[in-house]
Amino acid sequence: MADAKLFATAGNATITLESIKTGVHYTYKVRESKAVENSTKAPVHFVSLLTGPDNENDFKYLGLIVPNRYLLTITKASKLSTGSAPVLAFNYFWSRPDGAIPSQLAVYHSGRCGRCNRTLTTPESITRGIGPDCSELMGLDL
Repeated sequence: MADAKLFATAGNATITLESIKTGVHYTYKVRESKAVENSTKAPVHFVSLLTGPDNENDFKYLGLIVPNRYLLTITKASKLSTGSAPVLAFNYFWSRPDGAIPSQLAVYHSGRCGRCNRTLTTPESITRGIGPDCSELMGLDL
């Protein structure tokens, strides 16, 4: 994936982070807040963790991605603490200001567009994690 952070914050993304060293992995949904959809403010994103066998419905709220912060913001509604392994794993991914993926981390998308959640079918879209129509809407170079 060319830009994992761009994919993660496209609006409707599902990502899996895997430790190369241990093989431990976590799957997250990252959804853009609809409250700022038509606003000039940068969007806030809600992060949830897959906690059960149902890949569609077993997600529990973790926290927020707030613009210009390098760590997941834990709130009162968060189901896990700042020191929990899934939160630490997400922060390990998210904390790089340059967007580089750490060498000890593999990042996977679900084969669906990070913005609209449609199945990706072309090699370019699969590599990017965002389909051609959404790439255009997001102002990305194809």
